[in-house]
Amino acid sequence: MELLKIDLESLSFDGKELLREVHLTLKKGDKVLIKGATGSGKTSLMHTINLMNPNYIGTITFHGRDIRQYAPDELRSRIMEVMQEPWLDNTNCLEALQEPWTYAIHTKKHPASFGTETWKQKVNNYLEAFGLDETYLNKPVSQLSGGEKQRLALIRVLQFEPEVLLLDEISSALDQNTSSIISSCILNNFSGTVIAISHDPHWQNSWKKTWQIENKKVHLSEV
Repeated sequence: MELLKIDLESLSFDGKELLREVHLTLKKGDKVLIKGATGSGKTSLMHTINLMNPNYIGTITFHGRDIRQYAPDELRSRIMEVMQEPWLDNTNCLEALQEPWTYAIHTKKHPASFGTETWKQKVNNYLEAFGLDETYLNKPVSQLSGGEKQRLALIRVLQFEPEVLLLDEISSALDQNTSSIISSCILNNFSGTVIAISHDPHWQNSWKKTWQIENKKVHLSEV
């Protein structure tokens, strides 16, 4: 059954048409990497899926329902994004992980999750998997490297187990080994649907399903 269906006549950003005749579908658990030259429309395409870029003509459906019919906070609690340069409040890492729980949409969906031993173990498992440890929880965000901030932002989203995970160049500040570990973890251990953008060679070679953007068209490839 289709989870996401994209049927667009055109997609624009800042008044410039980037894509035409985009017809794509994704099922639950699909993992796809968007490829293309800088400025070709990769991020703009990704941002239509959670309505951060509403500049398109056509329809995008999620569970058979037009995404424009969802309240933005509901849509973005189910289709969650980690950006290349994540914004993290000027707190320590534990508080940065706790901060999204102040939003009613998350406490409503996960009423008995936050602060439990299960939640703590989940966070610790992600820290360990991504080459961090529990001591980071008390570390000020201001003292993190760019790669550490990207990993913390990823954990902050993964704790909610979103149905769709959007990853916009989250490997850009990571060393090759850490980038490979995160790519493998997402491919092998995350059960949801993933749409990613990365220029990292490991990601480019290991993700078998791709959307290649060229000359305003999106070409599907699956190895």
